[in-house]
Amino acid sequence: MRPAHSAALPSAAPVPAMRLLLLGVGFAVLDVYLNVPAFVRLSPVAWLGLYAGFFPLAHVVGRLSGAGGLGKLGLALHRGWGRNLLLGFVFCAFFWALKYVLLWALGAFRVEGLRPAGDIALLAVQAALAMFLSSATDDVLLRGYLFRHLSGALSTGALVVLTTVVYVVNHVWYVHLDVQSCLFLGLMGLMFALALARTGSLWLSIGLHWGGNVVYRFYDGFDAQGGVLRRVPMPEAAWQAGVKFAVTLLALVAMALLFRFTVRSDREGPLSARG
Repeated sequence: MRPAHSAALPSAAPVPAMRLLLLGVGFAVLDVYLNVPAFVRLSPVAWLGLYAGFFPLAHVVGRLSGAGGLGKLGLALHRGWGRNLLLGFVFCAFFWALKYVLLWALGAFRVEGLRPAGDIALLAVQAALAMFLSSATDDVLLRGYLFRHLSGALSTGALVVLTTVVYVVNHVWYVHLDVQSCLFLGLMGLMFALALARTGSLWLSIGLHWGGNVVYRFYDGFDAQGGVLRRVPMPEAAWQAGVKFAVTLLALVAMALLFRFTVRSDREGPLSARG
């Protein structure tokens, strides 16, 4: 958000039709590219290569569409970017771990032991690298790209709502969108969008996204191979979804405290909306 004196700025103008067209085409290209794994089974190496290749592609698409390169899309290394990334990671990892601890304590699953140390080490490396790429690419496309293109035309609140809705709808590639999943995804999308609006860059949002995803992979693993724990799940019950929703909502509320320790980008805010 802009400082208080920005209220004197003229009201935002509509985005020209050609800019909207370029925005839509660029978004479609990047979104289809990111979701290739939804249609084509890839090896882990190919999957990582695909996601790593997103960044130069996004840089080119961003420049061609008038948004600018990766720095303008929210990845500029401003003062405190590493702090924001680390704080976001620890914050969301804590709350996701809390969620699974509560599920275990309330009887959602029984723990029978740990996976072999070698399997845990491999899972840790896979989770750290793969989930960073997954989180960062998602944030660049669904938040950085849209905020950058539309910040001159929409208010911060409108951008937060828009990117949250797009985040939920974009999961149709992977998730059956029922009321429960939409509510859960909506809370997460709201967390990530507010993080961007608060700091003016993507690093806090990426950290939040990354931390939650890493803990999820430690819990559930990859490709149904199981996570760190050898666990026996109990029959799914409605209260389990309630626990997940409540902890996610608690994390969203607690972000007010997190924001006290984050650093706002000291660069001219290409991702900061008027109003």
